[in-house]
Amino acid sequence: MLNDVIKGIKDYFRAFALMNKLKLWKYVFFTGILSILFGGGLVLGMMGMIQAFAGTIKALYPFEAGKEYIVTIAQFISAAATIVLGLMIYKYIVFIVFVPFLGPMSEKVEEYLTGRKTGYPAWNLVRLAKDVWRGLLISLRLLYKELIWLVVLFILGFIPLISPFVPALAFLVDAFYGGYGNFDWALERYYNVRQRIEFIRYNKGLTLGNGIPFVLLLSIPVLGFFLAPALSVVAATISVVERIEGKG
Repeated sequence: MLNDVIKGIKDYFRAFALMNKLKLWKYVFFTGILSILFGGGLVLGMMGMIQAFAGTIKALYPFEAGKEYIVTIAQFISAAATIVLGLMIYKYIVFIVFVPFLGPMSEKVEEYLTGRKTGYPAWNLVRLAKDVWRGLLISLRLLYKELIWLVVLFILGFIPLISPFVPALAFLVDAFYGGYGNFDWALERYYNVRQRIEFIRYNKGLTLGNGIPFVLLLSIPVLGFFLAPALSVVAATISVVERIEGKG
């Protein structure tokens, strides 16, 4: 599994070189601008949430004994939860809104890697509607699964021996489902929904390896948001196609 994680991360470096070779920067530009606008608005909307949550916990806690500890833990957990929630909202919106750019870009990468045409029609309204619907369905499915994990981690965060590890675990959950969504751009051209789930199940390390740089990029102001959507999908396409073709 560790080797797969490393491969998923390394594919980002190959993706950057491939974007130059295939002249994909027009897709990067449009997704980058949209990403910065949406990401910036999301950050502004989250700014007051951390203290508000901690204040609510302080007001609801009925005892004086241990209140300082509970408030400290609440601030720590609320900060981690707000960041994770923001990233989660961002990446699922990406799967829907950026369809006109990320889908064709993934296809161009696949065609280069395999030497075969994907057989998909050029951009049109019918295809756009189909891809937006697919993006919505995958987003809802992944959002449901990820929320379950985050609720469990949120509850575990109030256990003193476990709470220090909650942010790292939440990061890994966020990264895994980010990689899952990125992989779907290429997987949907090969498999149906059930088969795509099976692919992810047998390639957890590769999926996580794609998601880790994706989430880390989003921690870099402006530049990270600009590059993250396009770069992560190109890297995911490389990983998926090579795994299916038996080359990686």
